[in-house]
Amino acid sequence: MENKIKITFGIFLILSILLTNLVLAFGVASSYWKGNPVTIAPGETKTIDFRLQNTGTSDETVKAEISKGGEIATLKQNEYLVKAGTTATKVFIEIRVPSNVTIDTTYSVTISFKTITPGTSAVSTAVGTDTSFDVLVNLPENPKEEKFNFTWIIILAIAILIIVIIIIILKRKSVKK
Repeated sequence: MENKIKITFGIFLILSILLTNLVLAFGVASSYWKGNPVTIAPGETKTIDFRLQNTGTSDETVKAEISKGGEIATLKQNEYLVKAGTTATKVFIEIRVPSNVTIDTTYSVTISFKTITPGTSAVSTAVGTDTSFDVLVNLPENPKEEKFNFTWIIILAIAILIIVIIIIILKRKSVKK
């Protein structure tokens, strides 16, 4: 019985190592996701980007499609060539919110990415992923007021204090002579 467990574990380990190369494929990275929304004011247009990554050994052609939130989001282009070993093929998405939308309205946007066979529009069954993010309609933030930095004042005061102490010490030495 113990040998069967060892053999099963060994087979599982060997298969895991052999199948690791099949996992390499494309992925999507973004600065926005559910819980970290794009904030936009009513009537504003904003362009954001996602980054396609390909950790595989061959180039991939990826088709992007907005599957939810098309009323406010549009893609700048639909097909992307993602070179092997790259991590920053940009996908630009334009977010346009109507001016009559009430504050604190949240839209959900989902973009589907699928690999396609180059030269055709046929979607392959190999790899695909959906990426979702929220768009929060809110008033534009006031520019952050720059807080007065007391660090430089403290450093300057210490420097002046050191100079004054040095001057006093030098005067005392010259008076004693």
